[in-house]
Amino acid sequence: MIGVGAIGRIRLRSPKRQAYLLGMEAPSTIRDFVDAVSNADGEAAGRLVTENATFRLPGDKMLPQGRDGARAFAAQHAESNGGKPSVELVDAESASDDRWLTSLRFSNLFLETGEMSFDFTVGGVFTMDGDRISALEAFPSYEEAVAAVSD
Repeated sequence: MIGVGAIGRIRLRSPKRQAYLLGMEAPSTIRDFVDAVSNADGEAAGRLVTENATFRLPGDKMLPQGRDGARAFAAQHAESNGGKPSVELVDAESASDDRWLTSLRFSNLFLETGEMSFDFTVGGVFTMDGDRISALEAFPSYEEAVAAVSD
């Protein structure tokens, strides 16, 4: 769990919302999407999003919608320049009936030496439409994702 500190910054609007925040596990779709992206598997990532899913990255960068956006996002995690970026779902909390606040570990491994060139935590907000992802907003920090769901 993320912890009381993070939860305390999110405005709780109802007991139902509080129950979501205090104990639900992230949908398997989000876990599977993060794994697919980390493995640069655009086809698998594309199967987990809606036709018009949106992808907003830091700096207001937008990717194509739907499966093309999922493929483009996954492609950013392919081996390149001797490194392999990866992302790992650290934690997730339901912020509403259809939105999930996530903490993700983003790292890059130099393949030749096995050393990490960077390793830090970022934030994300996933919006679900049934069992598919309809939107992903990525943030440079977990705190910025918390602020986004608090607005």
